Amino acid sequence: MKLNVIVPARNEGPNIPFFYGRAKTALESIPGLEWNIVFVNNASDDDSLDRMFELHEADPRVKIITLARNFGYAAALVAGLSSVDGDYYAIVDVDCEDPPELLVDFYKAIQNGAELAYGERSNRDEPWLVTFGRKLFYLANKGVADSEIVMWMGEFSMMTRQVRDALLVPKTAFMSVRAEMGYVGFRREAIPYLRAKRTYGKTHYNFLRMTLYAIASILSGTTFPLRFVSYLGVFVGLAFPAYMLVVGLPKEDIAAAAAIVALYYLVITIPLVAIYLARVYKNVVHRPLFVIDQTRTSL
Repeated sequence: MKLNVIVPARNEGPNIPFFYGRAKTALESIPGLEWNIVFVNNASDDDSLDRMFELHEADPRVKIITLARNFGYAAALVAGLSSVDGDYYAIVDVDCEDPPELLVDFYKAIQNGAELAYGERSNRDEPWLVTFGRKLFYLANKGVADSEIVMWMGEFSMMTRQVRDALLVPKTAFMSVRAEMGYVGFRREAIPYLRAKRTYGKTHYNFLRMTLYAIASILSGTTFPLRFVSYLGVFVGLAFPAYMLVVGLPKEDIAAAAAIVALYYLVITIPLVAIYLARVYKNVVHRPLFVIDQTRTSL
């Protein structure tokens, strides 16, 4: 049986050999398993690619995919999942905040019948605002999503080939891998763990980037904002005349109030519709989610 471990990386030079050492030790403890570590170099501009090729020269089980530019984290995951063949696939970040040693537990869960094993995140030492925002994201996402959202699940996981194949079916410009994991179903097993601090360097995600990612992830899995526009229109259409009758305003004041209500309704609804229209446009244009630089790729 063959396992491909997908490891997205951008400007993570010091973390790459450290991650490899820990992952190799964990993977070699699994008897009879053939494995590859597939680094997805998201157009790093430090020495990340050099370190990847150093590992590749020493160990051919290290594979490298280099993207032509920084296409983002989600695109890097899709690039890795879609570019290699195997029986099992795992996703883990190179900064070791998610421990590579947990891959052993994921593999045991898969062997015991799970189709998808994932790390169930516990809290860690971080600013309270980030912790609060993270919890708010999961609760908001679960509350408005059109399909199932698995709480406290990130991308850190291992899956069978059929789950991988199901994840790659959607051809959207706004792929959210964790949302697709919840959507496709299959038997899942959660393995709790405590996230660690990154080993080297600083995180690439500040609070603003995390907020933008959360919004994009929520919008990729729900039509609630569009439905909210319809609900709000019906509510305003019924409530406004009733309120005017109760208050008993003069006709000229009713016209002014109606204009103000209509203006605020448009201020709320037009941006929501515009966001979804932009997403439809990008999906219809159907540009590739990523482009691989073949000259700096070794599979």
